[in-house]
Amino acid sequence: MAWITGHDSGHLHDCKEGAGLGLSDCEFQSLGGLIERECGFYLGAEKRTFLESRLRKRMDELGLKAAHDYYCLLRDDRERDRELPTLLDRLMICETSFFRNITQFELLTEVVLPDLITGKERTGSQLIRVWSAGCATGQEPYSLAICLNEALAGRGAWTIRVLASDLSFTALEKAQSGHYRRDQLGGISPEYFKSYFTEEGGSYRINDFVRREVIFSYHNLKHDNGMRGLDAIFCRNVLIYFGVEEQRRVIDRLTRCLAPGGYLFLGHAESLQGLSSRFTMVHRNKGIAYRLDG
Repeated sequence: MAWITGHDSGHLHDCKEGAGLGLSDCEFQSLGGLIERECGFYLGAEKRTFLESRLRKRMDELGLKAAHDYYCLLRDDRERDRELPTLLDRLMICETSFFRNITQFELLTEVVLPDLITGKERTGSQLIRVWSAGCATGQEPYSLAICLNEALAGRGAWTIRVLASDLSFTALEKAQSGHYRRDQLGGISPEYFKSYFTEEGGSYRINDFVRREVIFSYHNLKHDNGMRGLDAIFCRNVLIYFGVEEQRRVIDRLTRCLAPGGYLFLGHAESLQGLSSRFTMVHRNKGIAYRLDG
């Protein structure tokens, strides 16, 4: 898992430590800059308290008192490949639910999937591949798999592949287990609940045939994952973590992953304005997606 792109060039030893648990300006800038270089996440001034609290918890676990010591740990050749993913895992906010932003799933079901299926039938293909980028604890990719199963029911032997990735190993572990508490199943209709879930030991498990259709993996969106020809990508509420230039680079990478005519779904507070001119907006009610031209 050698995903570190290079050494940070900051000089935290030149900083004066902040008082108490707080970071000095220099410490915040150096640590924030290191995080941005490694995964693209931009930590503006409004995230300072958030970083301080998450960093302090991790430093306490390691028995470290000074930010300088932790910064040196992150730059150590022997430690950084293990510690930086751990820190990033602590910085993730894995807020998600089944069929979150239902209008987008309605757009997927009523407009996008019929268009994709028609195109596939025209070429004789029976394979649909979708990527959930930033999948958190798995509700989004499982929701996508359910939608695909419903859309393809009675159409013969189609192959469904939902690729799901995240930066958080903790979230990926929970997602892969496919187990959820009853209060985590909001958004699931009684029909879907009966068809796609099984009660097991006080929790509810996604049925095996759906789990087999979803492939979970660790991936840093700062890098190209090599996938090509995807039919749709859900990358929702992820761009908000990046600065504008990194947003453009992420969109370029996602675009390379899509087949011509493929669809990109972003979060409700995100858009492609100023980031790409290669897509046409598609909308229904309040649901919005972007179709790759060509």
